[in-house]
Amino acid sequence: MEGILTNAGSLDLTGIAPRTMDFLTDLNSGWQIIAGGAICLLILWRVIHERLAASAGHRALRRAYRKLAKAGVAEWERPYRLFACRGDWNALPEGFLMELASHLMERDRVIEMILLAEEFDKAQQLRLVRLAQGADPESAMRDLSTFLTDVAAGLSAPKMIVALDLAVQIDPENHWALFDLATEHYAAKRFAKALPLLDQAIPLGQQAMSGLPREREARGRALAGRSPRLTMEKMQSLLKVAGEMYEDCTQKVGP
Repeated sequence: MEGILTNAGSLDLTGIAPRTMDFLTDLNSGWQIIAGGAICLLILWRVIHERLAASAGHRALRRAYRKLAKAGVAEWERPYRLFACRGDWNALPEGFLMELASHLMERDRVIEMILLAEEFDKAQQLRLVRLAQGADPESAMRDLSTFLTDVAAGLSAPKMIVALDLAVQIDPENHWALFDLATEHYAAKRFAKALPLLDQAIPLGQQAMSGLPREREARGRALAGRSPRLTMEKMQSLLKVAGEMYEDCTQKVGP
């Protein structure tokens, strides 16, 4: 043992034969490969689990929609009824649900909204309930769109796009959602999708900049006072980036 252990009790590798060192190195590499493989399998399992759960939710809601059709419920009423027959949604004010259904219109968008909201944390669910209880359903839609834009920032890319698309559908004048959605498409080189969104976002952003105090108030209300401080410099920077992306998209896609 002399020469292997020092007086301090630490390992002295100078006394280990080269073959032993090679074995230990290979062993360490093997454990690293196993650990890396286990992490990859865990990530893959989580992705598959999420997709299966989402698929099951989609199937259940599509079945519910078909039942409404077979029961003779009018097509325009089915999106609202789909909300009303799902979980805690039926506890929300009828006026809010009808307004939301009229904005989303299509079955698949309603399904996406339901499944997205069911993944909210408790604070987000509580915020949704409070938005729904607003006195004016139309104002509640603008606040909901702003809220979804904020939620999207914490989601992975596929779900982020779903949330932003819903935000734009609920409030087509939400320039923040338009800009964020355009940015996602632009980053993925989907220039044809980014261009019309930027075309909408830029004039709306310019209009919002001229009424910055109202913009701050609206975002603060929608996000329960958690809105980051909006400044003229930030809005100008946003519009500058949007303009640059717009020019690039125009060159790649055409006007």
